[in-house]
Amino acid sequence: MKSAVFRLRFWHRWIGICALLPLLIVSLTGTILVYKKPIIHFFVAQQAALPQDYSPQKIATQLDNIAQLASLQNAVRAKAPNQQEPYWTLTDQHGQHQLYAIGTLKPYQQNLWLLDGLSVVHHLHTELLLDKTGKTLLLLSSLLSLFLLFSGVWLWWPGKKGFRWRFVKPWPMKMKMMLQFHRHTGIVVTPVLAIIVFTAAIMMWQKVVTPLLPALPLRSITPEQALSQDGLSATQAMRLAQSQLPASWPTYIRFPQDEVSHYRFRYRLSNEWHSNGRTYINVDQSSGNMEATEVADQLPWQYRLINQTYPLHSGYGINGIYQLLILLAGLGLAWVSATGLLSYLRQSLPSRRK
Repeated sequence: MKSAVFRLRFWHRWIGICALLPLLIVSLTGTILVYKKPIIHFFVAQQAALPQDYSPQKIATQLDNIAQLASLQNAVRAKAPNQQEPYWTLTDQHGQHQLYAIGTLKPYQQNLWLLDGLSVVHHLHTELLLDKTGKTLLLLSSLLSLFLLFSGVWLWWPGKKGFRWRFVKPWPMKMKMMLQFHRHTGIVVTPVLAIIVFTAAIMMWQKVVTPLLPALPLRSITPEQALSQDGLSATQAMRLAQSQLPASWPTYIRFPQDEVSHYRFRYRLSNEWHSNGRTYINVDQSSGNMEATEVADQLPWQYRLINQTYPLHSGYGINGIYQLLILLAGLGLAWVSATGLLSYLRQSLPSRRK
C-alpha cells in the first residue's frame, strides 16, 4: 500500500511539473476572461445601455447598416446587442473587435487598447498563441489536470481530519507552509475545478480530435411568400429567420461573402444557459430558402449535455454566484500550481547550513 501511495505521489508531482506552465497560463487568463464583458462595458462602452423597448425586430431594422459597416471593416461576423453587451460588435478574421453604439452606430473609441489586450488574452487562453499546436497542448494539459485532481484527492484523503481553513488563505506567507497551502487550497477548489477541467477537455477534444457526437441533419424550410429577384437584404433575411424563432434573441450574424451565398443567424432561446445560443438558421441570399438546426431545447439529451460545456466552463449565462465560483477556482488553480512548485523546490534544493 505504501509503495502504491509513493508511486502515485511520484506521478502526481512530475505530471504537475510538466503541466505547470499551461495551467498557470490558462488559470490567470481565465480569471480575466470570466469578467470580460463587465470590463469592456466599464472601460470601453461605459455609457452603453440596452433600451427597454429594444427587440429582435429593432435589431433587424439596423442590420442593413451593420452589413455595410461589416463590409467596410472586412468583418467576418456581427454580434447583436444584448443585456450584458448593449452594443453592436464586429469581428474581423484576426479576432479583433470594434464596438458600435446602438442608436447612432458610431464606433466607441475609448480604451481600444483594452479590446486588443483582451483579444490576446483570449487567444492565449484558448490556444496559447500557437494555433493547432496550442490547442493540442491544452487538450493534453486538461487530461493531465483530471489525473492531478483525482490523485490529489486520493493522496489527501488519509489525512482529511487534519484539514484547517487557515491553510487555505495565502498568509502568512512562509516557505515551509507551501505544501499545506497546496493541499488545503487544492481540496477546497477541486469540486469547481473538476467541472472546469472536464468541460475544457471536452471542448478541446471537439476542436482537436473529433466531435463526440455526429452532426445533426439540417431541416429545409421554404418561405411562404415569393421573393423579389433582387436578392435579400440583411434585414429581410433576418425577418425570415426570426419568423422561425419569434421568441428567441439573435446573437451572431454572418453575411454572404466569397463563396458563401447565405446569411447565418445564431439564436439564444429565452431559457437557454448558453450565452450565445445553439440554434442556427441559414437563409439563402437569392431564394430565401432556409436550413435550420433542431431547436436547442428539443435536441436529444446527449447533444443538450454537450451544449452546456461552454457555460459550465466559463460561467456565462448561468448566474453571478456560479461565475464568482469560476473566478475563485481559477485563482485557486494558479495558487495551487505555484505552491506545488515552491514546495517541490523547497524539498529538492539542498538546505543551507549555518
